[in-house]
Amino acid sequence: TGSKAPRPAVAIGAALLTFGGVLMIVGSFLSWFEIDGETFNGFSEGGENGDGTKDGPVFAVLGVLALSFGLVQLAARKVLALGIIGIVVGAFGLLAAIADLSDVNDLVDLGEAFGADVSAGPGLYVVILGAAVAIAGAIATIAKRRIWTPTT
Repeated sequence: TGSKAPRPAVAIGAALLTFGGVLMIVGSFLSWFEIDGETFNGFSEGGENGDGTKDGPVFAVLGVLALSFGLVQLAARKVLALGIIGIVVGAFGLLAAIADLSDVNDLVDLGEAFGADVSAGPGLYVVILGAAVAIAGAIATIAKRRIWTPTT
């Protein structure tokens, strides 16, 4: 028979998950796009869709969740459950940010067609990077398993 080894430390994966969460939060506040000198981010009135929605708070909350999961993994070594949830949170953030970036790119194309000075900002790219880093960190924590050691 064997015994369970102690849970492994998952410092690298947890650090990536934490850093990804921070990037998602920061990206929510950075410029998402600019129209004729006016800058908009995820908290600006009107949102990127012009329908009054603001996705910045959603990405900030997802970032806080990823950050929290990473910190808990560092402290408590609860790997599997938080890793799975971290992947789901990161994937949701990644897909939503890609959808928003598509909307921003459509807005840039439309603005250029009408002669407006429109450009995409770094915010959504930072959110996308953060979500991808968080997913990588969550996968890294799940991949690190206990090693079974036989008792003698």
